[in-house]
Amino acid sequence: MEEVALKITDHEYRLQLTDTIADISESWKKISNDNIYNNTDYLSLLESDGPLGYEYYYALLFERDVLVACFYFQKKTIQLSKDFRIHTHSNKLLQRARVFFLKNLFKFVNHEFLICGNVLLTGEYAYRYNQDISDRLGDRIVSEVIRYIKSLTGRKVKTILQKDFYIDPSMKKVSHKGTDYTEIIVQPDMIVQLNEVWETFEDYLAEVKSKYRVKFKKVKKKAKDLDLLIMTTEDAIQYNDQMYAMYKATADRALFSLFTLDKNYFSRLKETFGDDLTLIGIMNKDRLLGFFTFVKNGKYGDAHFLGYNVKENAKYQLYFNILLRLIKEAIDQKVEYLNLSRTALEIKSSVGAIPYDMKVYVKHTNPLVNKLIPFILSKTVPKNDWVPRSPFSKTT
Repeated sequence: MEEVALKITDHEYRLQLTDTIADISESWKKISNDNIYNNTDYLSLLESDGPLGYEYYYALLFERDVLVACFYFQKKTIQLSKDFRIHTHSNKLLQRARVFFLKNLFKFVNHEFLICGNVLLTGEYAYRYNQDISDRLGDRIVSEVIRYIKSLTGRKVKTILQKDFYIDPSMKKVSHKGTDYTEIIVQPDMIVQLNEVWETFEDYLAEVKSKYRVKFKKVKKKAKDLDLLIMTTEDAIQYNDQMYAMYKATADRALFSLFTLDKNYFSRLKETFGDDLTLIGIMNKDRLLGFFTFVKNGKYGDAHFLGYNVKENAKYQLYFNILLRLIKEAIDQKVEYLNLSRTALEIKSSVGAIPYDMKVYVKHTNPLVNKLIPFILSKTVPKNDWVPRSPFSKTT
């Protein structure tokens, strides 16, 4: 652990920097116990069994002896030869030569990437404040973290990503801090706001439009011969490898991914969260066809990770049934919101999820390259083209 003195205008601060949560756990708990994902037990889990290739850094800011704010960082060396999956099934010589060239070129591209926040989550997990701080102070803290990382690893951070910040004031808890960042609107967070009068899943069904009610019943009928296994920690250990294989099969289809989970993540998550994690397996007799997770996080229920047998999906409507079962779980556990995260926006909206737009902020440590980021992103970031649905009538 390292301590640094900072002076910003007339204010004097102390900044504590470390690469393990155990060093600062007591101070961390004083400001970050409002959320299960900020819990020191979960952060310790990430250090031991989190996404592969990640390092973790923490900063505590004190003014005199008063804890002002805490900051959470993840760092990865992006290796394009591993993280960018390029291949071809073409027999054309030119196409195969292009892939061969790119694969060999990518071997030389290693990029130090610092994330302010948690790459596994959608939401505001980078900072917690006891009092507001200035952009200038935010810049200085990030600079000290980058210096600290280089002192430990010998590697210099090249790109900084601050994620994720809600635009809607009703969801927003913290603000981005820093200057010279490029602002990007990314895929929205899909959230179902549960009606307080819903006591059962049938109450939810009663409020959706008739055409959706018919559709949902047909979807549920597809899976009528399947059973649900509410997993204990022992079950999670038993089925961990199968769950991981299902998750990995889905993750490997992505062209580019910022992370790959550790193989023990799901069983360790159940051990760590205990009753706050409902881990459900979809069973066909003794065969696991899919799984999904529901994390009780205060007034929120979070769909954390899921996986399913892609070949069996159409037959049993596995993914659609998982969404409906998550709504039932949210009602049964009496949360106010069900967070379904990003991706598959249209189908999530069809069960009642509302999009909440989010921003991220990107900066390159080279000023010249940083000036090019808006142009680069304008050419590479895909548009969010999708058709919002709603199963509810306008009066609901």
